[in-house]
Amino acid sequence: MSEMMKLQLLRVSCAHCGQDSTVSVMPDGVHGQFVLRSETSLDEAFLDAVHDPTFDEVDTLLNQSQRMLGKDNWFRAHALQRTYGEIACDPDSTGHAFRIGKLPNCPHCGRAVLNWQAISPPQFVDREIPPATHKVWEHLSTLQKEFRVDDVLERQGF
Repeated sequence: MSEMMKLQLLRVSCAHCGQDSTVSVMPDGVHGQFVLRSETSLDEAFLDAVHDPTFDEVDTLLNQSQRMLGKDNWFRAHALQRTYGEIACDPDSTGHAFRIGKLPNCPHCGRAVLNWQAISPPQFVDREIPPATHKVWEHLSTLQKEFRVDDVLERQGF
C-alpha cells in the first residue's frame, strides 16, 4: 500500500544529459519522514521513522557498535541516516540499497542530478510512494543484525 505524500518541487538540470526538469522532495520542516532513494535507479520508498520500529532498532544497534564508541550525537545521527537504508531496508528493484537524504536521479537519463534550485514561490505535488520494506532484516537473528550493522558501517567508512 503506497503512502500519499505532499512533496515540494525543485528545478533540476542534469550535468550528464543537460535536460531540465522538476523533481519532488520532502518539504523543509518535515521531521522523521523520509523519501529513500536508490543509488542506481529511480526507485523510491517512504519511511516514517517515528512509527517504523526498525529505525529505532538500527539506531540502538549502531550506538552499541564498537565503531561508534567516543563519537558524538551528530556523528552517530549522520551514520544512521547514511547507513539505515542499506542495513534495514529491502533493496530496490535492481538489488541496490536505498539512501536517506539522496536527491532524485535525473528522470531523463537516470544519472545523479547535480544542479538544483528551489522554485519560488514553493510548489507542491501529491505523490504516492511505496513504503520501505524490511523482509530480510526481520528474518535476521539479533547476532546477524549486529554483524550487518558493523559490516555496513565498515563498508561506508565509519
